[in-house]
Amino acid sequence: MRTRSMLVLAVVIGLLVPVGIAQALDEGSGSIPGVVTDGAGKLVAHGWGHIALTGSGWAKLRMHGDVTITVGDDTTVNIRPFGTASADETTGGTTIELQDFAGVIVVRGSHFHISARGRFRSIKAAGNGVAFLQGRGWYRAGGYFGTWTRPGVTVGFSL
Repeated sequence: MRTRSMLVLAVVIGLLVPVGIAQALDEGSGSIPGVVTDGAGKLVAHGWGHIALTGSGWAKLRMHGDVTITVGDDTTVNIRPFGTASADETTGGTTIELQDFAGVIVVRGSHFHISARGRFRSIKAAGNGVAFLQGRGWYRAGGYFGTWTRPGVTVGFSL
């Protein structure tokens, strides 16, 4: 019985050590990993921390936190706080800052930049762009699935 217990313990330790080493290397990395998914055109993410998303097409954030949105002339922003039925719409050439916002933000147009810090129920984007994700969470871009951590990851997507 003792030999069997030792064998089970050795197997468990053998499985956990590589995961711990990989996570430690990921956390302490001095470089920012990058993923480019040409042809995928879509990004889906969930987590908490800081994001910076620049692109064209559309982006949708379901979040709670602080956000700054800068948009070009032909870009539309819809903002709907959780618990309300209607959204406020802003069009073209402006910067919007929201503090302690809880709700849904949809941005559509040919040029926008979103910088946000908080907890993200979901982040979705389609079109062409680059996202920097920093904190804790997961993302999917095309066929690639990954995690975002404290050092951050840059994900490019394009149609």
